[in-house]
Amino acid sequence: MSQEQSQPFHIERAVSSDYSVICRLITEEHAMHVTARPDIFQPCGTLLTKEEYEAMQKDDTYFLYMARTSGGETAGLCFAKLTETASPLLCKKKFLYIEDFIVSEPFRRRGIGRMLYAKIKEAAVLSGAEGAELTVWNFNESAAAFYRALGMKVQFVHMEENF
Repeated sequence: MSQEQSQPFHIERAVSSDYSVICRLITEEHAMHVTARPDIFQPCGTLLTKEEYEAMQKDDTYFLYMARTSGGETAGLCFAKLTETASPLLCKKKFLYIEDFIVSEPFRRRGIGRMLYAKIKEAAVLSGAEGAELTVWNFNESAAAFYRALGMKVQFVHMEENF
């Protein structure tokens, strides 16, 4: 069995030419948020400008990875930023904040999310990160279950009441 057959997906760093597919994926993700919580999220135009993307690529604290099929089709992405706690109330900690973690619907439940997380975790550990954090909205139960399966735990609960 060839490597391509045994491993139909691979993870690699995002490149400049990924910009349009990244925009498509984050727009799809945002649309899901707009549908689930239209009281919070609203439709908008460009979610990530080319200039913002290029700045992220040049910033050593950003980790931008793409999951691809052996045929080159994009199956998912993970964008994360190495950061440190800023508040004097909190213990000093260097951690990876995962800003976007997307696996396209047709590619879910094939191990791609685990591969993406393993790659981002490896890069973060090599950069001195002590852990990873992210935000998952309460309506996104499948994402929360996935993150728990990776070993993540709930850090705090943010609550609301609308008047």
